[in-house]
Amino acid sequence: MARTARSILHCNQPAIGREWGTAMAVGVKKYNPGFLTDDEIVASFCVRTGEFESLLECLRASTGQSNAHALVIGPRGSGKTHLLLRVAAEVRRDASLAGFYPIVFAEESYEISTIGEFWLECLGRLTEQAPDDERADLRLSYDDLRSTGNDRDLADRCLGSVLDFADRHEKRVVLLVENLNMLFSDMVDPDAGWRLRHTLQTEPRIVLLGSATSRFEEIDHPDHALYDLFRVVTLRPLDTDVCAALWRAVSGETTATRTVRPLQILTGGNPRLLAIIARFGAGQSFEELMDNLLDLVDDHTEYFKSHLETLPALERRVYLALARLWKPSTAREIADLARLDTNKCSALLKRLEGRGAVTAEGGTPRRRQYYLTERLYNIYYLLRRGGGSDQVVKALIDFMVCLYSPVVMWDVFMQTSEQFHGSDILPPRTTSYFANAALGEAEELAEAGHVDEALEFYDGTIRRLDADDEPGAETWAAQALLGKMLLLSGSNRSHEAMAVCDDMVRRFETRRDTISVTAVVIALNHRGLALIGEGEASKAIDLADQALAHLERIATLYNDVEQAQAFLVKGWALMVDGWNEDAAAAFDEVVHRYASTEQPDLAGLASTVLVFKETILHITIGESEAATLLKCVAQKNELDVGTMRALLQFSVRVGAKRALGIIQASPAVPLLQPLVTALRQELGEATHVAREVDEVAGDVRRELVQISIDVPEGTFTVPVPLEVTNPSGAPAER
Repeated sequence: MARTARSILHCNQPAIGREWGTAMAVGVKKYNPGFLTDDEIVASFCVRTGEFESLLECLRASTGQSNAHALVIGPRGSGKTHLLLRVAAEVRRDASLAGFYPIVFAEESYEISTIGEFWLECLGRLTEQAPDDERADLRLSYDDLRSTGNDRDLADRCLGSVLDFADRHEKRVVLLVENLNMLFSDMVDPDAGWRLRHTLQTEPRIVLLGSATSRFEEIDHPDHALYDLFRVVTLRPLDTDVCAALWRAVSGETTATRTVRPLQILTGGNPRLLAIIARFGAGQSFEELMDNLLDLVDDHTEYFKSHLETLPALERRVYLALARLWKPSTAREIADLARLDTNKCSALLKRLEGRGAVTAEGGTPRRRQYYLTERLYNIYYLLRRGGGSDQVVKALIDFMVCLYSPVVMWDVFMQTSEQFHGSDILPPRTTSYFANAALGEAEELAEAGHVDEALEFYDGTIRRLDADDEPGAETWAAQALLGKMLLLSGSNRSHEAMAVCDDMVRRFETRRDTISVTAVVIALNHRGLALIGEGEASKAIDLADQALAHLERIATLYNDVEQAQAFLVKGWALMVDGWNEDAAAAFDEVVHRYASTEQPDLAGLASTVLVFKETILHITIGESEAATLLKCVAQKNELDVGTMRALLQFSVRVGAKRALGIIQASPAVPLLQPLVTALRQELGEATHVAREVDEVAGDVRRELVQISIDVPEGTFTVPVPLEVTNPSGAPAER
C-alpha cells in the first residue's frame, strides 16, 4: 500500500485496499501451444525432458516391421500438447529422425465418431501440413473422399492416401493425436478400437503417439481393443526444483526454491498454471506476487470458466459440489451436497475423472476420495462464490506468505512501521484549494513511479505555501514536507529523507496545531529508526523521548499510533544499546496499553512487540503472552512473518498438545489452519482438509522439526543487521 502524507494524517478517508497487479491480456497462446512456431516450441520447452526422450526412443525403436506406439497421460495443463508438439518439432529438425513425417491432429477432434472419420481427419491434417507442391492434389483427394458413405470404404481409401504419401517420401508417418480417451468415448462404432489396433500392429508405416487426460477402459482392460498396445508415459505434477526451472525460463528471473514452493502447492505442480503465474509475476517480489495472485486468478476468468462450459449440466453440478467442499471427498459427501443419488454421483464422477477434471486418489478401494485436478480452479470458484469461502482462501495465502518469506526481523519492524495511519484529524477548512490539488498531483506522480517529478511538485508547493499568509498555509507546508520525506524514504534516499525530517522538526516543533505536532512526531520516529540503522542508538532514544514528550504535552492531540511507534523505536534502540530490561519495559508499555484495543493498527503493534521480546531480547513468551499475541492477530485480522515464527517457536517449546489447545481457544484459528492441521497431525489425529492446507501443514511440521534441532533449548533467534548491533557487546552509557 502506498504510504502518503494524506493517508497518514487523514485516516478518516476510505481505506486503501490492495491494488491489482497489471492485468495480463488473456491470449490463446497461453492455453494452446498449437499456435506456436517450431522455434517457439523448442525455446519454450524446459520441463518434461525425460518424457520427451522417452517418446523419441519410441520413434528410434520403430524401424522394423512393428512400431512402438506411446500414450502420454496427464491432466489438463500438465504439458501433453506441448510435449507432443516438441516431438513433432524435433522430427522436423533432427536429421537422425528424417525417416519420419509428423501429422499433428487438432487438440479437439470433435468430428470423429468412426474409424473412417479418424482416417479422414488424418488425411485432412496431412493436407494442411504437407509440402506446398502436394497440397492441391491432397485437397482434391480429401474433398472427393468426404462424400464416401460406407465407413469401411472411407477408412481404407483415406488410409491408402496417407500411406501413398509415406511411400512417395520414403517415411513412416507419426500421428500425434490428442485426447484419445475422449475420442474413443465418443465413438459410435463398437469395432473402431479393434480396427485401429489391426492397422497399428500390421502397418509399419504408421506410428501413433497419443495423449489422454486419464487412463481409460480401452487401454486398461484385457478384453478391450487397445490393451497393452501403448507404452504409457505418465505426466506427474512438477516437483519444486522443476517448478523453479520453469519459472526461470518463463519469467527470466531466478527465484529461490522457498519462493516457488507455495506456487507449486497452489497450482498442484501444473506447468500451464505455473507459466501463467510466472508471466504475471515477473518483476514482483514474493510478497507482491502472492498479494496479487488472487487478482491473477480473477483476471483469467475465461480460462477457468471454460472448465464449466464444456460440462453437461449434471456433471457440472457434481464438479461444483466438489469445488465447494475443497478437500478430497467421497462420492457420498459430494452426492449429499449436490443433492443427488450416491450411485448416480459415482457414475458422474467416473465421467469427470475420464475428462481429467477430477482425480481419484486416497480413501479406500470402496470409499475413494476425489478432488478437482486443477487446484487454482478451486480457488477461483471459492473466491467468486464469496459467502466466507473467499476469506478462507485469503487466510491460506497470507499464511503461506508468512511461512515461506525469509525471516529478517529488521524488515518485519520496518514493514510494521509503514502501516501506521496516524490520527483522525482533518486539515483546517481554510487551507487553500491549491495545496490540496498540488499534493494530490504529487501523490499520483509518486504512485506512478515518477519520483523526481513528484519531488518537484512537493518542493514547488512548499515554496508557495511558505510565501502564503493565508491561515493554515503552514499546516499544509508540514503536510507537504511529510509527503516529501516519506517519498524519499520509500525511494531508498534515506539521507535526503532525514534532512527533511530535521527541517520538519526545526520548523514545527513549537507549533501546537494537530497536523504540525503529528508531522513532527512522525519525523522524530523516522529519524530515530535511521539513527538505529546508523549505529546511533543513544540518539534514537533521545528522539523517541522527544516524540513522547510532544504527545504527552498536548493531551487533546493524543495520537495512540504515533505514541506506540515512539515506544517501539525507544525499545529497539535500548535493546541495541544493551539495555534489555529497559527495552522490555518500553515494549511492555505498548502491550499494556494497546493489546486489548479494537484498533487493528494498534493490535498489530502490540503483536509486533511480543515478537520482538521473543526473537530479539530472547525473553520467552509464556502461555498468557501467546494468548495475547493470538488475540492481537485476530484483532488486526492479519498474520505477519514475525508472529508466524514466534508461534512456531512457542509450539516447539510447549509441545503440540498444549500449543494446539491455546490456539484453538483463541479467535485467531481461521488465520492459522495449516498450523492447526500440522499440530493435530503431530498428535496423530486424522485431518480432512484441502490438499493445499495439507501440503502447507507438511512444510510446517518440517519447520517445527528444524527449529527443535537448531535450538533445542527452545530459543529461536533471528539475526539482527550488523549495522544496528553494538560491536562491543556491552551496554552503552546512558
